[in-house]
Amino acid sequence: MDIASIVSAVGAGLLSFFSPCILPLLPVYIGVLTTGPTQGEGERADLGLGAQVARTLAFVLGISCVFVGLGIGAATLGNAAASNPYLNVVLGLAIFVCGLFLTGILRIDALQREHRANLSRIKVNGVAGAFLLGLAFSFGWTPCVGPILGSILALAAGEGTVAAGAVLLLAYALGLCVPFVVLTLGASALMSRVHSLYRYLPVIQKVGGALIAAMGLWMVLSQVGALANASKAYDGGDAAQISEQSAESSQADDDPVVGTVEAGDEDTSTKSSAWKNVVLTDLDGNAHKLSEYKGKPLYFEFWGSWCTSCVQDLGQLTDVYREHEELGDVVVVSVVVPGQFGERSADDFVQWARDNDVEVPVLMDTNGALSTHLGVSGFPTSVFVSSDGQLYKIRVGAISVDELEGLLSQLS
Repeated sequence: MDIASIVSAVGAGLLSFFSPCILPLLPVYIGVLTTGPTQGEGERADLGLGAQVARTLAFVLGISCVFVGLGIGAATLGNAAASNPYLNVVLGLAIFVCGLFLTGILRIDALQREHRANLSRIKVNGVAGAFLLGLAFSFGWTPCVGPILGSILALAAGEGTVAAGAVLLLAYALGLCVPFVVLTLGASALMSRVHSLYRYLPVIQKVGGALIAAMGLWMVLSQVGALANASKAYDGGDAAQISEQSAESSQADDDPVVGTVEAGDEDTSTKSSAWKNVVLTDLDGNAHKLSEYKGKPLYFEFWGSWCTSCVQDLGQLTDVYREHEELGDVVVVSVVVPGQFGERSADDFVQWARDNDVEVPVLMDTNGALSTHLGVSGFPTSVFVSSDGQLYKIRVGAISVDELEGLLSQLS
């Protein structure tokens, strides 16, 4: 998640605040938050500044709880297909359509309907009542700002992490709530100016819709390269699966000597030694070369955050890393290729790895040189290097823990 996404979410919150169905009713909400119980002649006394602040903050907290919950839900659903370029294209198209609807270019009858919650039963008597009013406001007015909110929820789903989804919807809530706070605490001086904005509401909505449509279109276009790489990676994955099946059938006939080329393995003699000097970067931006590990056996695995089986086996790889880190016998790291094979950008991967508490050391092959030298064609791909810095084995496809430990024991 980058700063542009957060700024977009804040802007969407502001656009929701200035929507035609919310802005005209501001005096009602502000009156409820700034006045006390009805007096003898039917008039309501103004509350003190401290009480107004407390009620307003409780109101804002109620709104934020609902929207952050929606963000977590959207990101949880999106996490099932994190960094999937096809999912991102679908979400981008949804955002684009919502933007066109707001500009008036596209008419969708289902989005024209307005459903409001009945707030008459809610009595705001103190901070707790203001909090409940905030909850009711969120649930009651969500259909009214649906296209805008839907765009941000789609963006949150595309992030693929719960933390990112919560942050995006919190930013949206802030964009919606900050004007509430400002107007509530300065109601008498500012409301007259807000009324003058009514005639500009259609223009504000169209401009905001155009910006949302542009955001959705950018989200779609940014996936063009990833779609091509994902297709390439998919083809490579099929080849890996075929080779694994061939390996199973060949092992049924004879018992190959460990260390020789077999089905599922690649011929290491054809690989250029230039792989040793490729500059890789870790998650903190520090540069590394695999040649610096010479003197100890080395095992590294190419994987991707988009690769479902790779992510599922990440816990297994973490256990192997922990064990050999403690023993000090084999260096275990992993390698990703940002921007290729369907992988997200380097910055986005770093954020994803930190959000998901990836413990295994990750080196990023940012220009794809290492994967090119080693001829990586499918994920995961395991590379075994002897202590003298020579390639021992390259295995395409998943490896069971027992088999992996057996190969590592031969290295050490």
